[in-house]
Amino acid sequence: MLNTRQLEALGRSLHDSADDTSHALSRWCGRPSSVHFDSVEQVPLHEATGVLGPGEEPIGFCVADMHGRLTGHIILAFSDTSGFALADLLLDQPRGTASEWRELEISAALETANILGCTYLNTLLRRLPAVEGSLDELLPTPPRFGRDFAESLLQFALMDQVGSEATVVLAQVKFEIDGEPVDWTLLLVPDASSMAALSGSLK
Repeated sequence: MLNTRQLEALGRSLHDSADDTSHALSRWCGRPSSVHFDSVEQVPLHEATGVLGPGEEPIGFCVADMHGRLTGHIILAFSDTSGFALADLLLDQPRGTASEWRELEISAALETANILGCTYLNTLLRRLPAVEGSLDELLPTPPRFGRDFAESLLQFALMDQVGSEATVVLAQVKFEIDGEPVDWTLLLVPDASSMAALSGSLK
């Protein structure tokens, strides 16, 4: 587990990584965009699974595995409405055109997740403390698209982090495009081995 000071240090690193990600999102969307570090929390598993809302409807998500300095998952989660609006923006078509998850809509979501994930992790790597014997890289695998209820998605993503106390660390990032909030959440979910490394290096 991380103590309060270590959580604050991790939060500063995550916050500082948001600027570069904002520039990448703006270039990709062709609109002024911003990425905001929202929070990093250490909570019981049963509380963490509710972070994406009540889960009454399935949500879309793109999930990638992290390799290098940290291991675990990075997830871009979004409502269908927000995901379709993104597809319409990127495909330069009137809002409301996209209405189901076909190949083009899925490709738009996957490439957005890839750009955000690569930029965020590359910047985060430069701000994390060095760990002797660890790899000097932090890269996501190509993301995978899916739809599921939020609780099921997070249970899957968080199981690698659960120890005997079933306590997990969950970092959240929020987004705006043209000054308007969009219903996407970027989740950084380090696994148990990464948590042990962070616990030993964060001051």
